[in-house]
Amino acid sequence: MLRGWIAILMIALVGFTPAKAQDTLPTARIGVLAYLGYEDALARWHGLKTYLDASLPRYRFELVPLTLASASTQIASGQVDFVLTNPGHFVDLSAKHAMSVIASRSVQQSDGSYAGDFGSLIFARADTGITTLTDASGKTVAAIDKMAFGGFQTAWREFENAGLNLFTDTAELVFVGFPMDEVVARVATGRADIGIVRSGLIERLIADGHYKATDFTYLNTNATYAHPNRISTRLYPEWPFAVLAGVDPELRDSVALALLSAKSSPRAEASRLRYIWTAPVAYHAVQELNDAYTRRIEALSLVQKIWRSWPLLVGTLLLPLLLLAAMLRLRRPAPRTPSTTPQPELTNREREILGLIAEGFSSKEIARKLGISPKTVEFHRANLLKKYEARSSSQLVALAS
Repeated sequence: MLRGWIAILMIALVGFTPAKAQDTLPTARIGVLAYLGYEDALARWHGLKTYLDASLPRYRFELVPLTLASASTQIASGQVDFVLTNPGHFVDLSAKHAMSVIASRSVQQSDGSYAGDFGSLIFARADTGITTLTDASGKTVAAIDKMAFGGFQTAWREFENAGLNLFTDTAELVFVGFPMDEVVARVATGRADIGIVRSGLIERLIADGHYKATDFTYLNTNATYAHPNRISTRLYPEWPFAVLAGVDPELRDSVALALLSAKSSPRAEASRLRYIWTAPVAYHAVQELNDAYTRRIEALSLVQKIWRSWPLLVGTLLLPLLLLAAMLRLRRPAPRTPSTTPQPELTNREREILGLIAEGFSSKEIARKLGISPKTVEFHRANLLKKYEARSSSQLVALAS
């Protein structure tokens, strides 16, 4: 009888493998922004998962890919405990969900040092004669996405400060998506005049032998001197490692301690950890940029909506006034007082182009819609700027409205 019980116990012990033991551990889920797709995100952050699994054996860590569109829903439904994303996206999410930063990322730079901040690089092909930000007026500009923080928004702010609206003052603003190398390829082959990329990319491509440093002109590089990479913008803090409210404090503190200890931990090298982590830094500069960018996008959208619906608005607002004026004229005719600030006379073509400019279309898009050349569009745009005494397309639309 005793031998039977011993045999059963031995079978049970053999069946209790480490994998099954891990299945019984509490799971901590880390949401990671999958800007290059799910497979890339899982591979990119696998070292982090391995490191945390080894550092905190009482927990099992799982990577959950997020997108810019899905992250808020995944957080609200309780699918993640921690969030790893770019600083601009973090600011958006933290306005909707209670979360706090427990560590900030530090990335190895082209000279081997580590930095906890980054920016954008704005560049042109060396033989184009483009040297300043204002040279982007009437040119084709390539970037990643209008919601990309380091791939567009940080550079957008510098153009705004230079008095140039990338959405209305360029011939075409092209968002090419990932990989970011495509922006560089477009500028190198002349398909775009100016490119915007996250800092550090050009240095990597040059080191890999794809380009030479002299192939390009780098704009506004006096924005900062305290960074090893070429930078055209202000510096902003690197990606935050955020924890959601309600996560067990012991788990939260253990993860924070493990991250901050990674720099001196042998486990980090064994786990092939790609980044090191520092104490959390302030993200106020990111918040300010995010607020300014949101206001600009909303204002641009409002102008476009108003311009598209102007016939209805004019009819709704002016019809009662016109009827009243007609009645008064019948009772006592009187000459109209001439306007002190008459609007300039426009040709039919100029009216068409002005309307499309107000809707946010680029010169190339206007040319395609009207069946004319981009040079013709630019000729009429120049006439419109002169007639309204405007210095930019955005000012032109405001004066015409």
